[in-house]
This record gives sequence, structure tokens and C-alpha cells, in this order.
Amino acid sequence: MTDAPLPPWYYQQSAPVVADWGQVVSFSPGTYFTPKSLNEVSSILLYASTTSGRTLRIMGGLHSCSNIFKSDIVIDTSGLPLEFAPVSNDPDGCNVIASGWMHVHEFGYRASQIGLSLTATGGTDAQTLAGLIATNTAGATIKYSVYETVQWVELLQLAADGKSINTVTIKRTDPAFQAVICSLGLLGFVTRIGFTLVPEIFLTASQSLVPLDDVLGSIDDYSQKHDFWRVLWLPKLKNADGKDIGLLWTADHSVGVGAPNGDYPPDGQESSLMIAAKYNEKFLKSGPFLSIVLEDVYKLLVALWKNQSVSGPLRNLIPVDRMARVHCAMAEWSFNPVDIPRIKTMLTTYFEANGWPNLAIEIECTRTDTYLMSAWNWPELPYIAKINFQYLTEFFEDGDKARMKAHILGIWNMLDGADIPFKAHWGKLNCLDAAQVAKTYDLAAFLPYVEPLFLNGYTKRRLMVGS
Repeated sequence: MTDAPLPPWYYQQSAPVVADWGQVVSFSPGTYFTPKSLNEVSSILLYASTTSGRTLRIMGGLHSCSNIFKSDIVIDTSGLPLEFAPVSNDPDGCNVIASGWMHVHEFGYRASQIGLSLTATGGTDAQTLAGLIATNTAGATIKYSVYETVQWVELLQLAADGKSINTVTIKRTDPAFQAVICSLGLLGFVTRIGFTLVPEIFLTASQSLVPLDDVLGSIDDYSQKHDFWRVLWLPKLKNADGKDIGLLWTADHSVGVGAPNGDYPPDGQESSLMIAAKYNEKFLKSGPFLSIVLEDVYKLLVALWKNQSVSGPLRNLIPVDRMARVHCAMAEWSFNPVDIPRIKTMLTTYFEANGWPNLAIEIECTRTDTYLMSAWNWPELPYIAKINFQYLTEFFEDGDKARMKAHILGIWNMLDGADIPFKAHWGKLNCLDAAQVAKTYDLAAFLPYVEPLFLNGYTKRRLMVGS
């Protein structure tokens, strides 16, 4: 069930080589399961528990560009039947139950058919609900949380005797719920999720070119004024006054009912960028970095830009990147908003010396939370600012991924050396090690909830647990 046919590239394909959407991580697991029922899933979990030295992970939408999903044994959930059902005898009619492996796109559409909605999503909707929860994908808003409608999560876990599988339900009021959101996939196999949704939300979204520093100097004003917003720092581009150019996107609640299927128009500019990127990699070999060709394309796009405004349901307008064809890798890090102007100055110096990323840099704000391993858990702040460093990976050649990762490491070390506090999204590019995790996250409180069966190399090294 869906509101429109999706293009064949929309959901990342997997077997026989498992690769992420951004084409950064790829591997061939020793054992690949595509179960058709939860009974089969239970059998697979029991099997995996007897395979000493091998690791198990559950595949979501494959939008993570870190090794968080890399494993010897993988479970592909795409063959499992989907459940989406209103809760019976619900006087408000807002409570629904959905399968953990349902994609957010599908969930949003099904909810809209009964007049309901989430209060926020991230920039894309090709992730599964379980994957969204496992990495704590956040929306570009300080007013709403993607997870404020989640009431409980049901999981399959290995029993203490190791001979059976238990079904466990963790409610929002349970202490363990603080470990469920941003669980890193380590609490169990998510089967079902209970939501209390809200009446369908309609928005008006706008995009316009603005002086970047005008936005960054008024972060709190923009956050209070708009329900959702973000700004793209367009690489090296200046306006007539010599100021850095930003592409500002805002989305605000509409008064009354909006267009049921209102959506963004096709992005023709993206096609121009793709053509230039292909030429750039073939002849200039600049890999993850901005070249003179790409810089000229950005200049042309700005010169031809026309401000946009569109109205429609939240499920279409908030995942603003959902139909972006460009494959990219991203490092998504959170900061204290007061540090953003200083960080921008440091980044400008670094990029001038080491190359600019070949895609625009996203800057947005997100409401803080209390989840133990969350990159948005900043107890002293009401909200944080995220900087998303993006790299077009579509035409990468040998060595380009290594160059990109070295570039990210350089940014990481620069910020760390300047004693600027920041946290990293687990599913995106990061340079976390065990010492940093122990220092920066609530690791001691999280570890008692970890189910060892679901640990892989990525999580073992960072959490310093397991063999």
C-alpha cells in the first residue's frame, strides 16, 4: 500500500552484497536470512546464539553510512508481513500498532488514510521504524520530537537460559525506554511499536536564498518562529555583498486542512548537479571535494534560483530529501548553538586548506532528549544545533572513500583539539572510540540493557564489551 509508485532506487537493495544507500559500506555476510514469519525470526535468533565468534545484525532501510549494520549474519526483514492497525476500543482513535520493519514512508501514508500523523520525521522516509528508533534520527525542529508519539516497543530477546526467545514489551513509562530510543539495535529484534498519533498535520514549506550569517546569528529567533527549519551552507558562494549564501528551508503548520497530497515539484537542479558530478569525477578526479566545475554549477543554480513555496501533509513536506536521487554520505554532529559562529569560522579555514565538501553543508536545530546513547542528549540545553557534512558519493572511484574519511577525521580532530563539545550520530560518519563513548554518553547506564546476541564489531569496539 502506498500513495504513489516509488522509483526502483528508493529502497536500497541488499543481497548478495549488503551496501548502504550512500555506497560507503559494503560487505558479503556469511549467512543471509529473509524470514517470512516471526517464528522463523525466533529460529534464526536461536541459531545465531549458538554460532560462537559470529555476529548478528538486523537490516533496516540501509540509510546508515557507518558499520553499525555490518555483520557475519544478517536478517533482511523485507519478507515479513506488515501490520498497521488502529487499537480497538480506543475512544480517541489515535492509537495504532505498526510493524517495526515498516518503512516510514509506508507508515505515514497508512496513518494519513485514517486522518493521523506523526508530529515530526527526519529528512528522508526510506528508513524502517525500527532503524529510525535504533539510531534516533531527529527532525529539524526544537518544538517536536520524532518519538513523542511512541508509547511502547515490543522486542524479541534471547531468554536467560539461551534455549528460547522471549517477547518483551517496554513502555514509555519504564526506565528501559531511555535505552530503547537510540538502542543501536542492541536491545533485541523490534517486532511492533505502539503509537499515539495526532490528527493529520498540514504544512506550508518555503525555500529561499539568504545571507547565511543572518540565520546563524539568529538561531534562537528562527527556532522560535518556525516549526521546522534548516539552512544549507552553499560551498564558497557569496552574494553581491560578499556574504556567504545559504539556502533556507522552513515549514510551518497551516491553518485549516491543506492539500491532501501536496508535495514538492521535481528537482531539475539535482539532475544538473549529477551531470556535473559525473563529468567532474571522470576528468578532474576530485572525489569527495568541490572542484571548479562543481563550483560553477552551484553558481549557475543560484543565478537561476526562484524562491519556492508549497503546501501539503507533513508526511510529504518534512522528509524534504526523500526523493533526492543523489547518493551521499553524511557526518551528523550536534553542538551547543552558541558555538556555531566560531565553528563556521574554523570550518572555513579548514576547507580552504583541505578542500570543501562537494555538497552543501546542512545546519539545523533539534530538541534535546534524555535517551542514554543519544547524540541529542545535552541535559543543560533545550536544543542543539546539528551540522551535517555531506559528500556526494555517486561516482566515487578507488581511494575516494578513504579521502572522504580522512577529511572527516581532520574536522573531528580540529574541533576536539579546540575543546568544542560535540556528539555524533551513530549511524553516520564519525570517529568515536571507546574512551570518547564512555566520556560522552551514558554508557554505564546503557550497558545493562544490551543483549550480547546483537553486538557486532562496530558496537563492541565502541562500547568496549564482548569478545
